[in-house]
Amino acid sequence: MEAPAYRTFAVEVSRVQRLCPSFVRITFAGDDLVGFGACGADQRIKVVLPAPGSTASQLVRTCRGWGDEWYPQWLAAPEASRPLLRTYTVRAARPSRGEVDVDFVLHGTGGTSSAAHAAGCSGPASRWAASARVGDQLVVVGPDRPGEGRAWGREWAPPPGGRLLLVGDETAVPAVCAVLEALEPEAALRTVALLEVPCPEDALQPVASGGAQVRWLPRRGPLGEAPHGSLLVPAVSSLLAGQRPVALDGQDASDDDVDLDLLWDVPEAVSSGDLYAWVAGEAGVVRDVRRLVKAAGLPKASLAAMGYWRAGRTEAA
Repeated sequence: MEAPAYRTFAVEVSRVQRLCPSFVRITFAGDDLVGFGACGADQRIKVVLPAPGSTASQLVRTCRGWGDEWYPQWLAAPEASRPLLRTYTVRAARPSRGEVDVDFVLHGTGGTSSAAHAAGCSGPASRWAASARVGDQLVVVGPDRPGEGRAWGREWAPPPGGRLLLVGDETAVPAVCAVLEALEPEAALRTVALLEVPCPEDALQPVASGGAQVRWLPRRGPLGEAPHGSLLVPAVSSLLAGQRPVALDGQDASDDDVDLDLLWDVPEAVSSGDLYAWVAGEAGVVRDVRRLVKAAGLPKASLAAMGYWRAGRTEAA
């Protein structure tokens, strides 16, 4: 199957839906999106925001001239006027109607906890989403044709059969919910999702998640607010405590020297083992979870670990 070309899509906000305290769903619409290459599951796109001091209309005019060479054009722009890029997951796509849904986490905008804000995950995309209105213009970058696999920005690739484990913080919730909704009923019965979120009200219920076990871990409780990641790592440890170890596949189980800025460890070929784990969120937490599942004996080819963000850092591109 021919790999896609990534290009810019000029869009307009057609709907804003506050899902819960920490999440808002923005529906983008536009004639351009009729050619959008939706592939489902955890497909990533780039949301393009105006540079400081620039306007959305200027952004759209600039990006229309980028074409398939959008990334070199973006790099060539003067830093002061370079549009901002942020990576998000497609929550749902309806190309026949020219629509794409993206769920934004409202980091540090009044919707999430102070811990999330202090962790450094607040940013321009969260601020934009918090004030988005119907009719607002924007640009997204995505594949120009339908397809499957990593070339389309999709990492979820479990083998047939076996148990499935999805682990993430709030930034991974949209991807996990999309994956759960795409599971066949038989696969859903073999699936456990562990999701850490800011507060109990953020426990979204995926549509048609079948028999999947979805365990929500709210940091805010009667005794106060737990630090980011402090609930997720013990939950994974507890879940894996009874696992029978399998061969370690010869890999080094130590992650002490992993570069958190580059933590994106996805197997090229997926094994046919008994358990497949997909882990995403803050890079330091992902590293710790990866240590746990590797120590439990999970082969490297059965583990996808993705640092979506890093505490104290903002995404450059």
